[in-house]
Amino acid sequence: MLLITAADSIVGRHVVHNLRDSQVPHRALVTSRSAICPGEFTGVDIVAGALSDREVLKRALGGVHTVILVSRAHPDQVIDERNLINAAIDLGARRVIKLSSVGASAHAPFRVGRWHWQTERLLATSPLKWTVVRAHRPMQHIYTQLGSLLGQRAFYGCQGDAASADVDLRDVAALLAAVALDDTHDGETLDVSGPESLTEQQCAATLGLHMRQHVEYVNCEAGDFIRGLMAGGVPRWQAEDRAAWQTHVASGVFTHTTSALSDVTGRRARTFEAFAAEFAAAVRYSHAPAARSTSQRSLHTTPT
Repeated sequence: MLLITAADSIVGRHVVHNLRDSQVPHRALVTSRSAICPGEFTGVDIVAGALSDREVLKRALGGVHTVILVSRAHPDQVIDERNLINAAIDLGARRVIKLSSVGASAHAPFRVGRWHWQTERLLATSPLKWTVVRAHRPMQHIYTQLGSLLGQRAFYGCQGDAASADVDLRDVAALLAAVALDDTHDGETLDVSGPESLTEQQCAATLGLHMRQHVEYVNCEAGDFIRGLMAGGVPRWQAEDRAAWQTHVASGVFTHTTSALSDVTGRRARTFEAFAAEFAAAVRYSHAPAARSTSQRSLHTTPT
């Protein structure tokens, strides 16, 4: 039995979808049953609740041998992941596949990188077998600026003209699922990236081509970027973290591409060109009156 945590997140949903034809029983831990669509996880055992709840963990981990540990970034992330790992050990699980972030380290300039590092170290010193999948920034981050893209034909950031090898979250999910089914990667840390490293200016040009309008990337000071995000409802810690990540990108540290996805799954990583075409089609569909209400959810989901 496999357990996927945060199965109602974008990554978690796609992990479940990738496991659909595996013939391996799997269970989905979701925040609540209302977070998933009726019939979305047909045939999948579902447990609803939080990693902070010991009784939920007992139900979720019963009979499980491998956990695919996906978490939404939040200040209690390390505590929740420690709860899961300790419960997994107590209840007889043998492996954990941990989704982490490229750049994770004890001294990462962004909080999420430090949080992921703490869980990575905890796994490394535990009796569990483990694999860490470190993902580059998701291409889907552009959805968090959908309002400015539609209203101003622009999106904002503070990474200058530095490039990064952003990855489609569907590819991250495919790698997590494949590693969970193949224990030859135990003890490894795998970086997963997109197939190319692009600047935000290049991404803006590609988005504009597919959206059939001029799209501009507006570079600003980190403080202005933080204030803009907070004005849009992003919590301060998260706004500061996004700015810290982008400032770190500006130093050129995330330009490297990897072959982890193709090495493990035989699949090529999706290009930003392909992602932009799908994004533009989704935006056009969402503005068709009959479709607007049904597509609203997918367009406004924050990447995880």
